[in-house]
Amino acid sequence: MKPRSLGFSLLEMIGVLSVMAILAGALAPSVFQMLEEAYQDAEQQSLAAIAGSLQGYIKRNQEIPTLANTDWPVAIADYASLSPQRVLVNEKNFNRRLYADPMFFSTSNQSWSGYTQTQGLAAMPNSPRLMLVSNLDGSVTATLNTNTRFSDVWDQTADALLVESDTLQIERINLAPLFVRAVLSNANNSQAGFALEGGAEGSIAAASGGVDGSRTVFVLAGTRLDLNAAPYPGAGLLVRQIVNDDASWRYQTDGFTWAWVD
Repeated sequence: MKPRSLGFSLLEMIGVLSVMAILAGALAPSVFQMLEEAYQDAEQQSLAAIAGSLQGYIKRNQEIPTLANTDWPVAIADYASLSPQRVLVNEKNFNRRLYADPMFFSTSNQSWSGYTQTQGLAAMPNSPRLMLVSNLDGSVTATLNTNTRFSDVWDQTADALLVESDTLQIERINLAPLFVRAVLSNANNSQAGFALEGGAEGSIAAASGGVDGSRTVFVLAGTRLDLNAAPYPGAGLLVRQIVNDDASWRYQTDGFTWAWVD
């Protein structure tokens, strides 16, 4: 009797390969979908982390970077100890994009040139909003150069130039909580002084007719505030504070000594 072969016949091999091909065809779309969902979930987490690092950078440095790809990714990378390329480019190798509300500071549209705090702002910013946008399917090219266009995307109205989806993701960053108010009152008949982060000294009006002079400044939370004696300028430091919340101080006397009192 001829011994039975221990190998597979040609027909058996064809049958096995056919089954494997069918299984591969059935599983491939599911595997591809799982990979895409993993990319999407990872990008959502990345955008949230980048937004958090941006706010941390703003509080630490008292400045908001420009929208240039050579600026904002570098600022965030410096704070988060990453390479700028990791911040700028998503996992599909497309550039992320940062947008600022053109009415950030006022009620008129303005080109965003960044913000560096010197002596603070006289009024609360009008619409201090940023958006970080990433598209896993291609580059983000929309121009949001008006408050209307920016708000349409922020609110996802029917006119939005960028439509949020699993692949086009938007991280909204409201910076309003980072701006706090410092009210400085002066009961002295001479001007008093103040400075932010050791910068140039600013003046606080003198009292007149029994009414305090005053100055209100809006600063970024975490700002160092120096309160100086009268007369301005150059009379010397009396109080140093870190401003984290709305607060007020008054330069007044107990009849003998002038001091800043909160």
